[in-house]
Amino acid sequence: MNTENTNNILSATDLCREFKTAEGLLEVLKGVTLEVKRGQMAVIMGASGVGKSTLLHILGGLDNPTSGEVTIGQKPLSGMSEADRARFRNKRVGFVFQHHYLMDDFSALENVMIPMLLSGESRSQSARKAELLLDQVGLSSRASHRPDELSGGEQQRVAVARALANDPEVVLADEPSGNLDTETGRMLHDLLHRLNNEKQTSFVIATHNRELADNCNVEFRLVGGKLTGC
Repeated sequence: MNTENTNNILSATDLCREFKTAEGLLEVLKGVTLEVKRGQMAVIMGASGVGKSTLLHILGGLDNPTSGEVTIGQKPLSGMSEADRARFRNKRVGFVFQHHYLMDDFSALENVMIPMLLSGESRSQSARKAELLLDQVGLSSRASHRPDELSGGEQQRVAVARALANDPEVVLADEPSGNLDTETGRMLHDLLHRLNNEKQTSFVIATHNRELADNCNVEFRLVGGKLTGC
């Protein structure tokens, strides 16, 4: 694999992740290697508990591999301090989880503003951009509403807008429609595809959803700690 290929927005080489348990060493990832190119929408399929979330956390710098390397936009994560990696994540990587993880006491607009404020943007500039993002996900009329005043689908759309706040090079989504009903989940999938087409933002999505996987550019399958292309 040529990790110097500038068309690759995300690459991982020989990722291994082990956990110590009462029964001994648990190997979750066993030499995972992948490449995702700019503008691609990649999906990672696999059974529950196989390690998809662990892999996404490592790809996004939320967890460290036992061995191996992750590179985002030609920048390796391994040499960064925790503080540098946190700043890098905030600016270069977006996250969408199965649960929205919105701040309960803040409005939809304020939730989308948070990553921008943390990166040093002014409040007025952050608010303007957050308004545009909420409009892009079809929620401009709900900007002042708090999470408990939104439906499940609306909460996830706010989470998607927040993930895009700092124009990340890649968005990592972990079962983004897992808590939604079929129709709402389909609407969320359509939104992700539209944003991918319009913004050329790369997505890596862990999911069980066959319909979502069939509409992605690249499909990987995680089995027995190893990743294969489909």
